[in-house]
Amino acid sequence: MPCNITVMLSINQTVEPWMKFFKFVINHKILRSVLILLSFFTYCEIFHYTVVLLQCTWPAAPHTAYSTERHNSDIKVSVIADTHLLGYRHGHWFDKLRREWQMKQAFQTSMLIHKPDVVFVLGDLLDEGKWCDDEEFLHHVARFKKMFAVPEGTQLHVVSGNHDEGFHYMMSDHKHERFEHQFKSPSVRMVEIKNNIFVLVNSMAMEGDGCSICVQAESALHDISHKLNLLKICDQKASDDTCKYTLKNYTRPIILQHFPMYRKSDSDCNTDDAAPPEERNIPFRPKLDSLDQRSTNMLFSLLDPRLVMSAHTHHGCYILHHNTVPEWTVSSFSWRNRNDPTLLLVRMNNFNHSVTQCFLPKESTVVNLYILAAVVAFISLLWPTISYKYRQKMC
Repeated sequence: MPCNITVMLSINQTVEPWMKFFKFVINHKILRSVLILLSFFTYCEIFHYTVVLLQCTWPAAPHTAYSTERHNSDIKVSVIADTHLLGYRHGHWFDKLRREWQMKQAFQTSMLIHKPDVVFVLGDLLDEGKWCDDEEFLHHVARFKKMFAVPEGTQLHVVSGNHDEGFHYMMSDHKHERFEHQFKSPSVRMVEIKNNIFVLVNSMAMEGDGCSICVQAESALHDISHKLNLLKICDQKASDDTCKYTLKNYTRPIILQHFPMYRKSDSDCNTDDAAPPEERNIPFRPKLDSLDQRSTNMLFSLLDPRLVMSAHTHHGCYILHHNTVPEWTVSSFSWRNRNDPTLLLVRMNNFNHSVTQCFLPKESTVVNLYILAAVVAFISLLWPTISYKYRQKMC
């Protein structure tokens, strides 16, 4: 028997059982409807995230006059905020299950597609961290670390939000220390990645009332400011003896924090994920909705940042401070807070940065797809009967 005939017979023997099964399902109206529903479910809960996130790409590399330095310092940064993992007090069990699945799928799909060098989470990781006891806190921390695990080679850094430790009036040394211990996130710290300098700030420690946490945070800011000034001097006087122990080159830092810098409201925000028009002119309460003017001035004065990234409002925003320093406020990553969550993709080097806002799947689109699935499945249930009656009439 010729070889090609043998191969064809083998293929037919393999395919034939599947064809029979397929015909059986197609001719069985209930199974056919179930198959339609399962197909829509699989797409909505798995593949839709890939389809949407593939449409979002990294921005072009930021321009700099020094090509070799740009090559050595280019990094890709992903920024999310306000994940608000639900605890035991708020939200229905299905609400909790649904939101956690959505965030895990979106985040892990983004890691697979975009492969950032570093991920920053700008606070409110947990929804009830300010209320829960230690056992509950550790349970929620473990859930967060599982959902937002990053691949090897990607760094993950977080800052604290008011739901993680409480607003300043709810904070305690114990709440602060347990968050710091679990996430390696003190009130203020400097992180250097490929000659890019990031300063991570706990917004609730910027109260300025002399509390122990606030005093330590401001002292750390002054230490970082001194170090940055020394680096700046060393760049200008490389032969100075005081510079022989300096390990980094100076570059203006990026501030990452939960609260936005002081602003009166969201009235000047015009990004696609900005607050709805009816909310944009609501005045901000300093120390609750944003930093106050004193803390904002202190951060600008001590650090001289080139970029600020913040969160907390659950809406996006882009504004310029002093007409030179941009601030991006990142909207919530949770569908519980928005119909259209976002994340930021940022490419940066020592001198410049470029930003892309990445929109995740809209919940309204997913709901509409499920409605379509129900309609198609229902029509599928009726179709054999309609077809049979039609053939009867034709005969």
